[in-house]
Amino acid sequence: MYHSKQLHHAYFVIGHKVEEVVSKLKHFFQNVVGVETSGNPDFHHGKYQTFTIEDARALSEGESRKSLTGGKKIFIIETDFITEEAQNSLLKVFEEPTPGTHFFIVSPQDILLPTLRSRMQVIFHDEERSDKTKSVLAMEIPERLTLVKELTEGISEAKSSKSSIARSDEDGFREEKTKQDAITLLNQIEKELHEKGVEKSHQSLKVCESTRAALYDRGAPIKMILENLMLGI
Repeated sequence: MYHSKQLHHAYFVIGHKVEEVVSKLKHFFQNVVGVETSGNPDFHHGKYQTFTIEDARALSEGESRKSLTGGKKIFIIETDFITEEAQNSLLKVFEEPTPGTHFFIVSPQDILLPTLRSRMQVIFHDEERSDKTKSVLAMEIPERLTLVKELTEGISEAKSSKSSIARSDEDGFREEKTKQDAITLLNQIEKELHEKGVEKSHQSLKVCESTRAALYDRGAPIKMILENLMLGI
């Protein structure tokens, strides 16, 4: 992508050094595509810790407006997390964008639902990084279950506390974030299994496939699903 002026309408760029990814994108727009990245009303770069349904609606409104320069409209969404509601809201926008409009979601991890991901070209930013995460496959069963407990105990505590509506809203966000952390863990396990070999890991990969489907169900019991995964791989 970084060498061609021909752009797909939507990209998902995954890179742990997000600032480096965005810098490289801006250099690409400026020097290859010919899009000014400074002082250009048709170039938008937003940073979000969590991209919400309100942000998705604002993006949709911006996408529907006519280009002020007569050229391409570029939207960069730099975020750690996108809520499920926001992703569903973006489906139609990414499926039928206005001509000359291009979207780039940049995140340090795979955070998209399959439905939205399928409408985008996925790019893994080429970078050297040290993986400090211990191999899940190398863990003993008790250690795997402890990992699940640590990942989900925040949401478990939240469900046991129903002190206020405000707290309930906070808990809903925490559950959404925990689900994404679970999907990130699942991505790591699948990567390890592929490295071992598809034939050798066939059964475990099937367990991962069913786990992924279960996690994307609304109201999924995340702790139970992950525990079954850890016992099944």
